[in-house]
Amino acid sequence: MEAAFEVLLPDKLAAPRLALEVDRFLAGDDPELAEQLPMALLLLEHSAGFSGFHRMNLAARRQVLEGWESSELAHRRQIFQALRRTAVMSFFASPESWDAIGYDGPLVGR
Repeated sequence: MEAAFEVLLPDKLAAPRLALEVDRFLAGDDPELAEQLPMALLLLEHSAGFSGFHRMNLAARRQVLEGWESSELAHRRQIFQALRRTAVMSFFASPESWDAIGYDGPLVGR
């Protein structure tokens, strides 16, 4: 997930932290999704051949994900969309990311 997040997020340095947060969230909240995401990541990992997706350089990972985004295979497009939505949702929900996007935080509680 971290290797995909590095491609999908505007701040690749946030990828390890956000991937860990998503992993923790899924472990305790949604058993069905917690089961499906690892399977999707396993498909992505092994689509890159023997080296594995996570060992590819950033440009090669970007090319793989762009291919999945426009793939003729529906499951690849669905996995890409799920990863992108998860990455973006976790990035914008994280207080550590708010400065990077110019967000002062929620008005409630101020």
